[in-house]
Amino acid sequence: MNGNIVLTDPTATPARILQLYEHLELYSAGDPPANTLFVLGRPPLAVLATGSGDQLLLIDPPADARQRFRLPEQTAALFTGPPQETGLPQVQTTAGGVAHIRIGEHLLDIYSQRSGNIVHLPALGILCGGQFGSDATLPQLAPASDGSEELDTLRLLARLVKERQIQLYIPQTGLQAGERAEVMRRLANDVAYLHSLRRVVPALAQRGDEAETSASVADSLLPADRNSLHCRRIHLANVQTLLGQTGQKRATT
Repeated sequence: MNGNIVLTDPTATPARILQLYEHLELYSAGDPPANTLFVLGRPPLAVLATGSGDQLLLIDPPADARQRFRLPEQTAALFTGPPQETGLPQVQTTAGGVAHIRIGEHLLDIYSQRSGNIVHLPALGILCGGQFGSDATLPQLAPASDGSEELDTLRLLARLVKERQIQLYIPQTGLQAGERAEVMRRLANDVAYLHSLRRVVPALAQRGDEAETSASVADSLLPADRNSLHCRRIHLANVQTLLGQTGQKRATT
């Protein structure tokens, strides 16, 4: 890998490849685009002479990464959301922890949550926010979540955007953003969406007719600019998750 993303079949999937910095490239494929950040660690010549090769970290790789890309032997995966099976070794993280790792010349701060990871490259001002801050999709509640953990993650993202010099925000799905105001607007939309779910769904579920509640809430609380089939599926899953949480609380009281 000579500083470039190498596809095994360049004609297979239309994609956009953007070189952000030396040894740091963004691969985006699909509509809306699914983003994979390639972080390459290339050893100096003195170390290379000992037989040590390139190191590559893929942030949010596709499931077929080993077939789609020509990868060096020392390649690992890190997911900002629920991990997928890629056949690649995965960086192990602990929910609630913060890890600092180096890949070649790049330093990465990894903020781990139960539902995924936030990855910050402080020297370059790049922030990978996972499912949050997308212009194309909605945040999805983790199983058995009441939304509080997702809101905590959004607060962390907002704090990083406010306190650090963020030059580029990369969601797991959707277009990247370079303006701080745009990133904050997206995060605020996610917060408003989750607050509306947490405020309305449990209250309506208390009426007892949860099937009817699910159908009515799905239409009334879905943001107007998130009406794709993909977003509707996420939204319905979120409603069902909150209904399940409400049902469990009622059963224990």
